[in-house]
Parts: sequence; C-alpha cells; structure tokens
Amino acid sequence: MLNRQFDFSPLSLEDALKLRQRPKVDEFPNYYFIVMYAPLAHAGSELQMTEVDLFVGENYVVSLHPGEVPALDLARKRWEKAQPGLSDRVGFLAHIVVDAIIDSCFPIVDDIDDRLHRLDEIMFHSNRGANPEELLVLKRSVFALRMSLYPLREAFSEFPKREHALFDLETHPYFQDVYDHVLRLLDIVDIQQDMVASATEAHLAFMSNQLNETMKTLTVVGICEAAAAAVFGAWGMNVTGLPLAHARIGGVDMGFWLVCAFTMILIGLALAWLKRRGMW
Repeated sequence: MLNRQFDFSPLSLEDALKLRQRPKVDEFPNYYFIVMYAPLAHAGSELQMTEVDLFVGENYVVSLHPGEVPALDLARKRWEKAQPGLSDRVGFLAHIVVDAIIDSCFPIVDDIDDRLHRLDEIMFHSNRGANPEELLVLKRSVFALRMSLYPLREAFSEFPKREHALFDLETHPYFQDVYDHVLRLLDIVDIQQDMVASATEAHLAFMSNQLNETMKTLTVVGICEAAAAAVFGAWGMNVTGLPLAHARIGGVDMGFWLVCAFTMILIGLALAWLKRRGMW
C-alpha cells in the first residue's frame, strides 16, 4: 500500500520491514527516509529502545513503528500547540517528530545520572559494594543510548541539505537545534559511560579489598587455632614425662590449668606478632 500510495523506493521499504536498522538519514528524489530509535517507558529498569522509521515527503510524514511510542505522543501534543504559521509546513512537522524522539532521551540520562550518584554514595559513604545487577543494567542502558544516538551525529550534521527543495529554508535552523541536542546527549552519554566503567572498577576493588580483609581474619584465627592445637595435642598424648603435666601447687593438681595458661600466652604472643605486622 505504501509503495502504491507514495511511490516509496523498495530499498527503504525493505529496511522498514526488516527493523533493527542502523540510525540514518537516506535521501531520495521526492522524500527522506529517517531511521531513529525512541526510548520506551523507563522506570529504574533496563532501557528498551524501539525503532521508528519516518518517510518525510513534500506534504506528508509517515511513521512506522511496532507498538506505542511515548515520544510520538509527545510530538502530537507539540503539533497541536504549534503556531499557525508553522503547523502547515511539513519541515516543521518533521522537526517536531524528530525533536520529540531526541528530547525523550533527556529524562533517561537524568535517571541514569541519579542512579550512578546513588551507587557512588553506597560504595564510598556506606562502605559496601554496589549491586552488580544494577551496574550491569546501567551499562546496558548507556550502551543502548550510545548505539541509538552516535550515528545521528553524522546523519543530522548536514540534514536537511540546502540544495534539496523539500523543506523551506525557514525550517533549517530547527534541525540545527536537533543536531545540537544530539551532540549534547552524546557528551552526557560519553561521561556516563566513563562513570559506569569507574563504578565497576571501584566495585571490583572494594570486593577485592573485602576479600583481603576476610583472608586476614581467617589467617589470624588459623594461627591462634594452630597454637592451641599444638599445645593441647602435645599435652594430650598418653605418655609420661611431659612438663607441667602433673604439676601440683599446695597439694592441688594444677597441670591442666598451667597448660591452659601456657596456651593463652602463646596465643597472646601470636596476636601481638600479627598486630605488629598489621594483619590484625
């Protein structure tokens, strides 16, 4: 139907049907074919992007997308509030749709920024590691944003071309504003990508340090147990002639208590040695 009604190229129709296309702007003699990705509902979970294909002609804008897209609802509201002198221009309508899709990414990067700051507070103020699942979700979300925005930097740098008479010259500055928004988002996403990498490294460092502290504690416990086991193992053998085994003080058998006292002295010496070496 689209081919009969609008005479779209089979190449663009094939790309629209296959989905999972790279974001781009293809120029045809009588229309533009624009591929973008719009974010879906995002509330602290992993970001999901959906493909939106736009066919922009002299007097129409056709959009193809699976399911509902919140950014297009925002575009419709902006179109209804547009000034009468601009609302009848297809270039301005195309700008509203494209700009709404780009602007819908700003709340996403703000939410990611807040979640990254919360992770920093957990790791550096609460003195505990971050949630690995949360780090992985943030990493995937930032990656999805970058994959959907990075190709648009080149695509919108010269869009629309001035030699193409499809849009009025008055609408060109509006698309330059869209290009500025893309660059701004890419700067934020690049910073957040570095922040996610730094948070992951900090989490791994914290877990490694926690493991070292656990190993130190186990080493101290093992040395104390080894000292006690050595003494009680030697004096617990069924042999005669062991020192202090049958010691008597004032007619009272004190051998057991003297061995316990000797054991405690050995453990105290071991702890003092470990303390001096900074292991306890």
